[in-house]
Amino acid sequence: MQRIVYLADSFPAESDLVSQLRDFFSRTRQLRSHLERTRALNRLQRMRCRRNLLQLEAMERQFYAIDHREDYRQMHRGLRRYLYLDGNDLMLVLGREEIRRFSLFIPT
Repeated sequence: MQRIVYLADSFPAESDLVSQLRDFFSRTRQLRSHLERTRALNRLQRMRCRRNLLQLEAMERQFYAIDHREDYRQMHRGLRRYLYLDGNDLMLVLGREEIRRFSLFIPT
């Protein structure tokens, strides 16, 4: 958790943005499979965490559809709170909070 404090104000280099986002989405996929086996969260927290993971899955589809580099920076800014959390910490945070949904695409 201390790592978050140090990295909260810094912004990574352009080349690190994509790798950090890719690693984060990889961790969320692992967390989704781990969620069913764990007893660290109660029923309501597991439901909230599952909903948040579904939203993150939709954001991952947006991530792979990005054409412009500025969009990587915008997505990193929107997910900064969750990017540096490890598996168990991320699971606990997703179980207690609702992710603010945002989209990089203009609705038609």
